[in-house]
Amino acid sequence: MVKHQHGFTLRGSLWRAVQEWHYLTKPRWSLEDVGQFWSSVRDYDDINEDAYTYHRRFTNSFELAKDLIGRNNLTLDIQSRTGNGTMFWAERGRIRKSNLVDFSEHMLAIAATKLSEAGVEFEAHLVKSFPLPFPDETFDLVLSYETIEHIWERGTFVRELARVLRARQWMIITCPNILWEPAHWLAAIVNLHHSEGPHRFLRRGSLLSLFKSSGLEVVRENSTIILPFSSDISILTDRFLERRLPVSIRRTVALRRSFVLRKAEL
Repeated sequence: MVKHQHGFTLRGSLWRAVQEWHYLTKPRWSLEDVGQFWSSVRDYDDINEDAYTYHRRFTNSFELAKDLIGRNNLTLDIQSRTGNGTMFWAERGRIRKSNLVDFSEHMLAIAATKLSEAGVEFEAHLVKSFPLPFPDETFDLVLSYETIEHIWERGTFVRELARVLRARQWMIITCPNILWEPAHWLAAIVNLHHSEGPHRFLRRGSLLSLFKSSGLEVVRENSTIILPFSSDISILTDRFLERRLPVSIRRTVALRRSFVLRKAEL
């Protein structure tokens, strides 16, 4: 398969700058808007195949939570995109069955094909509005990778995730640091990476308030990726900085926030 080539042209960059401005200034958006955008991203796995920052969302969250989360969980993978989060956890024996939820029919179809070929048990759900189509306290594990920033009704979103999670069970949420918003815009404008589409990056304090109001306890948290490049020397330097920098500095400057959350007893 021929991979999509990302290159710079002035005309293309001007068009993408207009698109990014539209996303930035859009007053509100729906789950259908999010789905339409992600259905337009036709090279998601190609772009991310060798991207250190992309794969780190999975490896870091697993290391953060692996001694807390048992095996064979009934799992919700919210905005699963091409199913890589479910694949990662299933390969490590942590998923019995995954319920994939996405707002994009295109992404959901890719994920379904991938998981079917891998022999992972799953159900696929195309969702266009809340509430989620599951009873209360259904899941042992909820995975939410880089999704909350794409949801306008983020309070409803977090409450819905908490509603369908069983008491005392686990949720993984990762999202970008708001400080890195300009870098994401620039990467999209010059065609180094796909756009993020409709989104708003959130401050840590806003996230913590959402978790608390939804009955979710932050059990563990970290901030990762100081250098977002994929060369060997950059990765080694990044991991060194993560080990050496104080937590307060990493929370300020690192690209990604990762949270391990537990639902309180009812």
